[in-house]
Amino acid sequence: MNAQNTDVADLSVIVIAGFEEHNIGACLDTVHWAKEIIVVCSQQQDETMTVARRYTPHVTYRTFDGYAAQKQFALEQASCPWVLSLDADERVTPELREEISAVLAADGPADGYSMPRRNHFRGKWLRHGGWYPDRQMRLFRRSRTRLTDRLVHEGFEVEGRRGEFEAALLHYTLPNVRHMLEKNVWYAQYEAQEKRHRRRVTVLDFLLRPPLEFLKKYLLQRGFLDGWEGFIVAVIHASNKLHVQLHLWDIQRHGEPGDTAS
Repeated sequence: MNAQNTDVADLSVIVIAGFEEHNIGACLDTVHWAKEIIVVCSQQQDETMTVARRYTPHVTYRTFDGYAAQKQFALEQASCPWVLSLDADERVTPELREEISAVLAADGPADGYSMPRRNHFRGKWLRHGGWYPDRQMRLFRRSRTRLTDRLVHEGFEVEGRRGEFEAALLHYTLPNVRHMLEKNVWYAQYEAQEKRHRRRVTVLDFLLRPPLEFLKKYLLQRGFLDGWEGFIVAVIHASNKLHVQLHLWDIQRHGEPGDTAS
């Protein structure tokens, strides 16, 4: 697609953000051309909201109660017929903007469009280990879209025809090992909550799931081709599986904090 200088007035951009004062400006700078930018923040302790207000007046605080709920709230604030959903650590490239502009100019023909996502760890693009193309449904008609009801790994479901972009969305979710470890612990808690009513965790889950996850990411999905970064990411994925099993064991046998029975 090629649509430079195309009118993009019918686009709302929605972004949810936590502690993202170091990211939000760079994210919003890549979509300054949109008619409407909506930012929903779940933290007030840093400068995320202050920075966001330099780009848009539509900045709202909402207590965090799950990623899907935050994005659903942001989606409900949008007023344009087309919506682009971003995370604060994502960037729209000029090539992706051109493809988006072409769709808006033609008003379709599809109702939703997925795009490949380039995930970066310590500044390196992870091409293997299941990290690419990592397609994400992010541009869609507001009237034909809803959120999947999940605590983590939520997504947008589009009723109607789906299309694909070639240009990639840049994702800087993994700046360093510490950040990735902290994020995986957070996700593991939500994943365990979602799986709490499935079969009970056994010793075999602890013994087999983490090493199998490492083998899948590092060998089967060729994470080794990404060098040391591919190895470290595969190790952290394996540790994530262990954390999920630990949380599941605790929840299934002792209940979550606040449960009346254990």
